[in-house]
Amino acid sequence: MTNRREFLQTTAAIAGSLLLPQAVFASPSSNFHFIHTDTLNHWPVFDPVQWSLEHAHEPILARAAEGLSKLTECDAERIIRLVVRRCSLNLLEVLPRRVVVDHWGSNRADLKPFFKSHRLARPGIEVVLKDRKKETVTTLTGDSFLCGVPLASDFDLEPFQSKWEKRFEQEADDWSAAPGTSSGFAWEGLQDGFIPWAALKSAWRSCSGVCLNCSGETVLTNFGLRQVGVFSRTGFVEHFCGACRRSFRDEMVDVKAWMAANLDQLVRPSDELIWGRRVAHTTKAHT
Repeated sequence: MTNRREFLQTTAAIAGSLLLPQAVFASPSSNFHFIHTDTLNHWPVFDPVQWSLEHAHEPILARAAEGLSKLTECDAERIIRLVVRRCSLNLLEVLPRRVVVDHWGSNRADLKPFFKSHRLARPGIEVVLKDRKKETVTTLTGDSFLCGVPLASDFDLEPFQSKWEKRFEQEADDWSAAPGTSSGFAWEGLQDGFIPWAALKSAWRSCSGVCLNCSGETVLTNFGLRQVGVFSRTGFVEHFCGACRRSFRDEMVDVKAWMAANLDQLVRPSDELIWGRRVAHTTKAHT
C-alpha cells in the first residue's frame, strides 16, 4: 500500500530527474508520453518512433543508441521494444477513455503521480499494460492507480464526518469509543484499543491531512502502535478521504511524539497494551 511518506519520496525524486534539452519536448497536448521508471520524469512526444531516432544521441537514449542507428521508421515495433528495454522508459499513449502503457517486464514506472496530474485515476478509464518482454497484455481501470486502499464496504463515514464537523464543540458522548479504532493504547473507562472521540477531535483541531489523489482534506480515523513482530511494534496514523473513499496509513511514525504534538494533555491514553495487558503510559489520560 502506498502511504504518504512513500508518495512524498516519489515526488521528491522527480526533482532529480534527467535533464533534456527543451527541443526534445513536444506540445503538452501530445497523445504520447515517455516516462522514466527511476526518476518519474515524463515528457510528451508527437511520434515516439521518430522521436527515438532523432534523439538517439541524447543521454537518455544512450543505451539504445547503437541499436537505433541500425533501424528506420519502418521498424516501429523494434524501436519501441528497444527503447523500453534498454533505457528504463515506459511509453504511454493517452486517449480520451483509454491509456496504453508499453513497459519491459517488471520495469514499470509508478504511474500514480502521472495519473493524478492528468486526471486519469478514474474507473471510466481503461488502462492497457503491454509487457513487451513477454508480449502479454493486462487490462485495468484508472482507479487502480489511486493512492491508498479502498475503504471497506461496511465502513460508516457518517459518524466520523459528523464528529469532524463538530470538532470545536464539546458533546456529551465525546468520551465514547470511535467505531473501528484499534490503537494499541487504552483509555480509562474504555475497552482496550478503542480511541475516544475526544482524542480524535483534539487531533483534528491541531493537524489536517491532504488526500494524495484529489488533494482534498482527509479525516484522521486511527493512530497507535501496531504489532509487527514478537517483540516489536511500529507507530502508525490512518486517515481517509470521503470524496475518493480511500484510506491512507503513515507507517514508522514516532506515535508518542505525534501524540505529544497533536493531542491535548487530558485526552492522551492512560496505558499501552503490551501482550494484551495494560501498562501505564507516561502521560495520564482524562480521568
